[in-house]
Amino acid sequence: MKPIIYLLLFIVTHIGCVQKKIKITSAYIINPHWDEQANAIKITKQKVKKDSLLNPFKKLPQSELQTKLENDTSFLYVGNVKYNGEKYTIRKVYFNSWNGFFWWSNRGEIKTKTIGNLEKGNWYKFSQLVTYPYYVFVYVDSSNNLHRFDVNEANF
Repeated sequence: MKPIIYLLLFIVTHIGCVQKKIKITSAYIINPHWDEQANAIKITKQKVKKDSLLNPFKKLPQSELQTKLENDTSFLYVGNVKYNGEKYTIRKVYFNSWNGFFWWSNRGEIKTKTIGNLEKGNWYKFSQLVTYPYYVFVYVDSSNNLHRFDVNEANF
């Protein structure tokens, strides 16, 4: 009887710990954490700092990403996903198509309907996706594959 109780406790504990995965491609994002109140997204192109090297093809520690990458101010967009009849949690937000909301850049002075697909050979930082300090860094390789690195500052 005791092994069954332990097994049930283990299952219940681990089901609660499973985190909903944010899906990012070079063309769109799906964020299962979005809802009517929390539906923001911020995308910033990153550049490797001078005298630093990062290999996006190997596992990188969170601290290395944050110390060796910096914002590239030529590409910084913020948006609030507007409701369009589709559940926020499954909605695809496209970078190269009109989604029913504007992307804002340059401290809110410039607005645009699209921002274009993520470009090959570049790093990007996604933030404001959840309510705690969590970032997703992606590198788009020459085959248009994304190499993803999650940074959860709540774990530090």
